[in-house]
Amino acid sequence: MKIQIARALIGLFVLAWAGPLSAHDGHAHIIMGTVTARGARDVKVKTPSGEVLAIAITDKTAVVNGKQKAKVADIQVGRRVVVDIGNGEDPLIAREIQLGVMAPAAPAGDH
Repeated sequence: MKIQIARALIGLFVLAWAGPLSAHDGHAHIIMGTVTARGARDVKVKTPSGEVLAIAITDKTAVVNGKQKAKVADIQVGRRVVVDIGNGEDPLIAREIQLGVMAPAAPAGDH
């Protein structure tokens, strides 16, 4: 029981300490998720929590696959990505998009 209480207190401390830090300029915010749509100037990413975020792509946005440069055209629906959105203020603008693997297809029969 004491271990569970200690873990809960540590978790609360970490959340309380990290909250104010996330709002500071100079701190890179990232979004991880799966691409649900891509246009010429934006990408939509579904986060693990189910939220779909629209993120702008500019001429300054870097796209990388591993250590290799990639193109916006390489961002495909179903691909996992990690997006650096700078300070995280609206509108969300991608500074860098790291390409990951394609999300696994749902097994037949799962709907």
